[in-house]
Amino acid sequence: MSRHRKWPDGLPHRLYERFGIRTYSIGYKGPDGTWRFRLKCSVTDAIAIARLRLAATLRARGIAHDRLRNGSVADLIDAWFDRQQSLPRDCPSRRADTTLAENKREAENLRSAFGHVPVAALRRCDAYLYLDQSLIAKRHRAAKANKEISLMHTILEYGVRLGMLDANPFDGVTRLPTAARDIYVADEALSLTTEIGRRLGGSSLVVALALRTAFLCLRRSSEVRGLTRAQIGEAGIQWTATKRRNGHGCRSGLILWSDELRATIDEALAIERPFVASSSFVFGNLKGQRYTRGGWKCALFKLMQACAVEAAQRGTSFTPFSLQDCRPKGVTAKLERGDRDVLEAAMQTSERMLRQVYDRRRVLIATPAM
Repeated sequence: MSRHRKWPDGLPHRLYERFGIRTYSIGYKGPDGTWRFRLKCSVTDAIAIARLRLAATLRARGIAHDRLRNGSVADLIDAWFDRQQSLPRDCPSRRADTTLAENKREAENLRSAFGHVPVAALRRCDAYLYLDQSLIAKRHRAAKANKEISLMHTILEYGVRLGMLDANPFDGVTRLPTAARDIYVADEALSLTTEIGRRLGGSSLVVALALRTAFLCLRRSSEVRGLTRAQIGEAGIQWTATKRRNGHGCRSGLILWSDELRATIDEALAIERPFVASSSFVFGNLKGQRYTRGGWKCALFKLMQACAVEAAQRGTSFTPFSLQDCRPKGVTAKLERGDRDVLEAAMQTSERMLRQVYDRRRVLIATPAM
C-alpha cells in the first residue's frame, strides 16, 4: 500500500522521491505496494535530478491515464481527490482543507449514485435524474443536491483533462430552484436561548453562549466552534476567516472587547467539564474536544426544543435557529446602528456580498435629498 504524503510536494499520486546520502531515487508504487519503476542518479547532480523528476512524472501520469481510460466514476472521484491532495498548499487550483472535507462528504452521495457507472456512459439526463430524486427524498435537499452536481461537474472536467471524455456530460445542467435562507433572529429569541441554556447547563449552555458569541463577533459557524483559548487576548479575540478566495491569503481580524462579549466568554470559560483538567476549545464538548458536526446538531436541537416548549408555555412565538443565522443578525445590528466598520468586523471584501447575503433589515430608514 502507498502511504499518504506528509506534505504536498507536487508529485502525482503514488510517485515518491527520496534524497539519500549518495543517491537520489524516484519511483511509482502500485496499489499492491510494489514498485512499477524506480529511477536513480547521484544526489549531487541537480540537472540529472530535474530530468529524472520530469521523466518519472510523465511516466506516472501515463500509468494513471491507462488505469482511468475505461474506469468508473468512483475511480475518477478518487483521482480528483488525489490530485487535490498532491497540489502545493499555495497553489490557486488547490481547494482549502475545509472545502475538501465538505467535498468528501458530498462525494459519498455521488459515489453511491454514479460510482459503478463507467465515466464514458454518463449523460446529462443522469444529472437531472439525481436532482429529481432529491426532491422526493424524506428531507428536502435541493440546495445540497445542486452543490453535489456542481462538484460532479468539476470532477468530470478533470476527466476531460485526462482524456477520459471528449466533453463534460454535465455541462449546461439547470439547477433546482431554492429559497434563500432569510431567517432573522429576534433579540427575544437569542435572550431565551441564553436563559434556557443557563437553566439546563452542560452542553446546552455551551451552545447558547456560542450562539451569542457568533452574534457579537459576526462569525461563521466553523469559526465559533473552533475558537481556542489562544485566540483570546487582552485587547479582544483574534479571529481567522475560514473562507478565502483563490490566490488570496487568510484574513484575520481582532474583535475588541465589549462588556457583554467579555462576560459571555468568561462564562464559557467557567463551564465545568467533568474529568477534563482544561480544554483549548472555548466551546468544546464536555470532554474538552471540538464538537463534531453531528454532536453539535444534537446539542443545538436539544436547546431549541427546550426553548420552543418554554415559549409555548409563555404564549410567545419562537423560531429555531442555528449558528449560521447569528452572523446575519450581527451584521444587521451594526448596519441599523450605523457602524462604519461592518466590513472589517465581518472580514468581508465585498459590500455587495454583505448587503445581499447578510443584511436582514426589514425596514430601511433614510433622510430626504434636501
